[in-house]
Amino acid sequence: MRFRIGVLGAGAVAADHVRAAADAPDYEIAAVCDVDRAAAEALAGPGVPVHTDHRELLADGGLDAVVITVPHALHAPMAVAAAHAGLHVLVEKPMATSVADCTRMIEASRASGTLLAVAHVLHFDPVALAARRLVASGAYGEPLLLTHRRSAHYEPGSRPPWFFDRAVAGGGIVLNVGTHGLDRIQWLGGSAVRRVSGLVRGRPGMEVETDALALVELENGVGAGIALTSRGTPFFDETEVVLDAATLRVSRTGGLTLLRDGESTRLMAVEPAHQHDAFRAQLDGFFAAARGGAPYGDGAYVDGAYGRSVVAAALALYASADGGERVEVAADPAVTP
Repeated sequence: MRFRIGVLGAGAVAADHVRAAADAPDYEIAAVCDVDRAAAEALAGPGVPVHTDHRELLADGGLDAVVITVPHALHAPMAVAAAHAGLHVLVEKPMATSVADCTRMIEASRASGTLLAVAHVLHFDPVALAARRLVASGAYGEPLLLTHRRSAHYEPGSRPPWFFDRAVAGGGIVLNVGTHGLDRIQWLGGSAVRRVSGLVRGRPGMEVETDALALVELENGVGAGIALTSRGTPFFDETEVVLDAATLRVSRTGGLTLLRDGESTRLMAVEPAHQHDAFRAQLDGFFAAARGGAPYGDGAYVDGAYGRSVVAAALALYASADGGERVEVAADPAVTP
């Protein structure tokens, strides 16, 4: 019997999930929910039930799981409700807007015996996976330092209005975009964030920050820097991992590059299909794990404890910016980058 997935939210990321599931042999999108019925109908397509209230979708029966792609502050209540309904959950990043809400989600999943996975899709991207495996191989030594740089549009009108509402979004460029970078730093650095020193900047009249800078130290002693900007630069999204004997550059535009002895060697280029492939691999791993066949780890799924660690690091950056001092992140023994 095919595994039936409901999608909560009908925005751009929801569309990525739906496209990824389109020709899957073992699972299908069986319902779509959005407060905007027209958007839900457009995403669902012919024959797929549509709802405007997530409670109706959860009560309708016949589903095995949900993918949650709604505004950030709604992640926790919807994930908890889905777990109570006995459904497995794949929730978009950031997992929630507070560490306490992340914990509520984990506990609800544990109590119901359902799977909770967090959609850090980077873990399924072919270029990022190649970098991760090369770092893990030890071929060029251990990680020493990491830097992450990312640009994103955050001027008024550049994205749906809820992104600029702090109560709904939980924050601005740090929680929304910076969590990708904090994820990369943890995942490629091999350890969770231990402490953060950060600065944030915004625009007049806006509730959320649009630019940020931070120094990060991981539990294993590896140091990292992160810079997020929204001020008119061309798109870039790159992470450099400084190893004992070489540096790896992971770029959304330039692929994977090895820097060694003053020379650069392209190890893998970015292909147009990589984004679709990553979303498909993420759904494949989620399905397999929900059916009991895929343990937590690369190529399977990202668990709630890891998703919570990324949120904790982002919130520590805010706390540091507010207080003007370095902030410690509570250690979580359940985290395995």
